[in-house]
Amino acid sequence: MLKKTLVSIVLLIITLSIYSQSNGLVFKCNNDTYKLLKEISASVASKGEILLSITTHQDLGWVDEVEKCVILRDTLWMTPYLKRLKEDPSFKMDIEQTSIIVEYLNRHPDKKAEIQKGLDEGRILIGATYTQPYEEMFSGESLIRQLYLGKKWLTSNFNGYKSDTYYNSDVPGRTLQMSQILAKSGVKNMFVSRHEKGVFDWYSPDNSKVTMFSSGHYIDFYNILGKESEAGIRQMAEEVLFWGNYYDSKSKKVIIPALLNYEFIWDQKPVKNCDPFMALWNSIKVIENEKGEKIKVTLPPLRYGNLNTCLNAIRENSTKIKPISGERPAVWLYIHGPSHHYAITASREADILLPDAEKFAAINSLLEGTFRNYDVAAFDEAWEAKIYPDHGWGGKGGEITDRLFLSKFVKAEQDATNLLNGALNRIASKINFIQSGIPLVVFNGLNWRRDDPVTFECRFNKGEAFGVKIIDSDKKVINSQLQSQKYYDDGSLRSATVSFIASGVPSVGYSTFYAEPLKQVEKSVATVFNPVFGNQFFSVRFGKGGIERLYDKTLGKEIIDASKFALGEVFTMQSVGNGAGEFADIQQPSMEGFDKIGFYNTKWEKVSEGPVFTSFKYRQPVKHAVVEETIIIYNQIKRIDFEIDIKNWEGILYREFRAAFPLNMRSSKVTYEVPMGVVEVGKDELKGAAGHMYTTECKLIHPRTLIDWVNASDDSFGATISSSVIAFDYLDPTPDPAQSTFIQPILFASRKSCHWEGNDYIQLGDHHFSFSLYIHEPGWKNGFRSGKQGQNKLYSTMDPISGSSRPLPEEQSFFSVSGELMMFTALKKSEDDNSITLRMTDMSGAEQNIELEMFMPLTKIYKTNLIEEEEKVSNLSGKSFNLKVGKNSIETFKLKLE
Repeated sequence: MLKKTLVSIVLLIITLSIYSQSNGLVFKCNNDTYKLLKEISASVASKGEILLSITTHQDLGWVDEVEKCVILRDTLWMTPYLKRLKEDPSFKMDIEQTSIIVEYLNRHPDKKAEIQKGLDEGRILIGATYTQPYEEMFSGESLIRQLYLGKKWLTSNFNGYKSDTYYNSDVPGRTLQMSQILAKSGVKNMFVSRHEKGVFDWYSPDNSKVTMFSSGHYIDFYNILGKESEAGIRQMAEEVLFWGNYYDSKSKKVIIPALLNYEFIWDQKPVKNCDPFMALWNSIKVIENEKGEKIKVTLPPLRYGNLNTCLNAIRENSTKIKPISGERPAVWLYIHGPSHHYAITASREADILLPDAEKFAAINSLLEGTFRNYDVAAFDEAWEAKIYPDHGWGGKGGEITDRLFLSKFVKAEQDATNLLNGALNRIASKINFIQSGIPLVVFNGLNWRRDDPVTFECRFNKGEAFGVKIIDSDKKVINSQLQSQKYYDDGSLRSATVSFIASGVPSVGYSTFYAEPLKQVEKSVATVFNPVFGNQFFSVRFGKGGIERLYDKTLGKEIIDASKFALGEVFTMQSVGNGAGEFADIQQPSMEGFDKIGFYNTKWEKVSEGPVFTSFKYRQPVKHAVVEETIIIYNQIKRIDFEIDIKNWEGILYREFRAAFPLNMRSSKVTYEVPMGVVEVGKDELKGAAGHMYTTECKLIHPRTLIDWVNASDDSFGATISSSVIAFDYLDPTPDPAQSTFIQPILFASRKSCHWEGNDYIQLGDHHFSFSLYIHEPGWKNGFRSGKQGQNKLYSTMDPISGSSRPLPEEQSFFSVSGELMMFTALKKSEDDNSITLRMTDMSGAEQNIELEMFMPLTKIYKTNLIEEEEKVSNLSGKSFNLKVGKNSIETFKLKLE
């Protein structure tokens, strides 16, 4: 009885409020509002309706610690909204992401039937991704797994529900291929903010698209509800006219979108004003201006709805949707890589290790004829950890949130390592080792034959070895080099680190080498430092801060311009900023407290010299830290590695460290890898500015983010830098900027959270970074494979336990594909059966006819969408067959193998 009385009182208050505002049946307003409402009544918008989508914008944390936010989402949103959904047939709700459903059902498993009912009735929309990520922060495969753990999980757990909408409400950045990833997962719609207001068809380079809706800023409708009644009605009228312009007299259906997307920490008065405002708008039938003029008006009714209903209607009934395409460089990139170096390093490692673990676990299952040893649950758990951290770093309780995100990435990395090692050991146990010596199996996870360094540790019994020899499966001696030797008292080796170049390791396969103990003592090589060094590829001169001359003997070119910085030189600047926040441009570093290694007399030493490589090292204190750098110049492959350690870091707020790669180019093209794509600076970005408060042209935004490599090329040579860090700049931040090309990986930055109670991103501790430099003919395509190899290391398994059956040869390629710029991104057990799912992407930008080769014959192949929903079956069979892959296309196939 009390409940009914309270409801009656609320309705009476609403009715009296409407009556007072509209003076009975007449809404009195100023001349501007009168004109707007009159214009709506005469427009096509009057024939439609306004659908208000209501949701709350959710970082996993930021508002508070993640677990506290879980409680807030339950008590302030999900539970009361589901209650209203049950009691009010007109109410509908949107939920931005799938993880919210997962966490809610963990707390309330009994609520699943209510959610299912809301989905079946079309009154609940759940976003298609697991979380709302920084798209540029993840590999393309990790972005696709957002749809596996989002849309595909929803389909499996909610009676076939097909989510068709992606929410990424907050982040001002869009990666080049995200629309293709969405479209090829069955997602048609996308909500963003911090972008030009409007509806757009956002295209990927392969010509796939999604319909993207931007309200300008997700706070905008909340602000309408926060205004006095007439001011709110006036602004609502402006909204109706704006969105009504997408329709014309030929439109069969007119739906005006409105989106209330609020946060718990905002003043809730505007949210509570939603129903009264809706009632007020719907009551307006006659309007009167300041002159006393009255007219009848027909306004589109305002009702609750779901965002996908609005976007589907606009797409089907409008001819005015603007096409857009290109990378929108991330404005908030400092929040992840530079400000959370440990976490993003683990994330980037897991981006490589998890797909490789799946590849070799799937191959092992094919060899064994069963998936018994393919741990689906462990892979699922690792992928959930891998993609869990969203865009809500820092914030209130940010130390706890950041630690949770770090632990997720570390778990993903460690689980991937364990799964990978298990699969490699099982495969290695099936190899028939013919030669004498200790077998060493070198595995290649990339889909091309490659030459790269391998380093492993050998241990021996006393008197067993005084040196080590490496031979291949053809008994050919391979140049090798020992480091970190430890000896017994008789002079024999206790242990040593052995390095060699593994040549021709097959695509997604392995080669076998053997380590043989030597009875004679190996001759030591003098390690006296000389600033001038040369090998068959380069002439090098070391100086203050780094390499001051690098001459390429093959190309006959001076590679660097060391007039301001040496190659590999570390420098530090002031770096005031938040990483994320309400700013229109990336907050750039300044010269206060500038310091660099070249200000000091660099004390170089030669660390190691041999047939494989020669390495050089220095240790130099700078402001607030000590820098140690080792430069490794390989003698058999054209590659230089830079291993940088920032030690004794004092944790000073607002500092930034970068590494210098000054190239002798005046008019170069800078190109870098993004998730499943490539961006050339100044060419492949979104045209113009993104809009709203973001007025800088997208092509001018810097720094940028990369996956594995960045390339600079002019007409004379190309330089590809394979990078362990995600952020880099290509413009000189110092006074009197260099006219030559200057690539600078950003090592880390100590900024702070934009939350007023947020944490500082001090990142105390020692930090390690690695880079590989490759010099080649002009063009990024000539450095693409090397750039990938620098971060995607070869794996080695030493002295594996041999199984009872050893059918494998000493060298084997399991899967390969023609095409220099085709890349496998996944090879795994299929989700719904014991087939193999193979995903690949074209990086060339041209349609390709490729040949796919496998070590086992297949009986059938299905072309599927990205989340393995079958689309087209082919009767191709055998071990080799031809496929057509479109330009920049991401393609997924399900293989039925014998």
